Amino acid sequence: MSEMIKEKPLEAVETALELRLEAYNILRNLFLSEPSVELLQELREKNSIANFPFLMESAPIKDGVEQIESYFNTDFLDEKGTFDSLHWDYTRMFIGPATLPAPLWGSAYLNKERLLFQEETLKVRGMYLKYHLLPDNYLVEADDHLGMELDFMYQLTRLMKDALKNKDTERVNDIIQSQLAFLQDHLLSWVPAFHKDMKTSAATEFYRGVADLLLGFLVIDKVLLNEIKDTLVVH
Repeated sequence: MSEMIKEKPLEAVETALELRLEAYNILRNLFLSEPSVELLQELREKNSIANFPFLMESAPIKDGVEQIESYFNTDFLDEKGTFDSLHWDYTRMFIGPATLPAPLWGSAYLNKERLLFQEETLKVRGMYLKYHLLPDNYLVEADDHLGMELDFMYQLTRLMKDALKNKDTERVNDIIQSQLAFLQDHLLSWVPAFHKDMKTSAATEFYRGVADLLLGFLVIDKVLLNEIKDTLVVH
């Protein structure tokens, strides 16, 4: 008997995957590089933050959206000094030159010596290699950089969407298990501590909101992935 995914659940899963793509795309762009006027204008014009996925299902996401939208409402893009303070907030927390109050690498939280390119980094790289996904700055930036890990989840969601379209049940199941494992063993093993550091050290309402948005979504995404796994009944 051939394997197939039931049609009605399939529609719901497709919608969920689109929402996950949207959320991961926003989050990866917020952490992969320093903030730009262009990115912030795009988020504002498209109401991407105000309509962030699963807003009504998660209190932390709702809190994050409210904080970021409050910052947007200050018309900060019209005031160079205000944007400069946002840019400096990112630089001070994530780049340096002083000791970083909220480092962007998982190994900084999971490794006792807080060293990069250690066992924790290699474990993440192994997950990337399984799907032939390597960052553009491979071997230059440590693989367990938050932006890269969020990008990995984004790319895996795209692959799952394609596999679902092709009714490749085995690949869909494999990607679901990989994403759940990556959330549990990597992102959710250190992002809660990172969230705490970011909330404490952020000087702007914008980045305090981004911290809530990040953790709120990762927590709800684990629930969502389990629901997707349960919904895709194979027979």
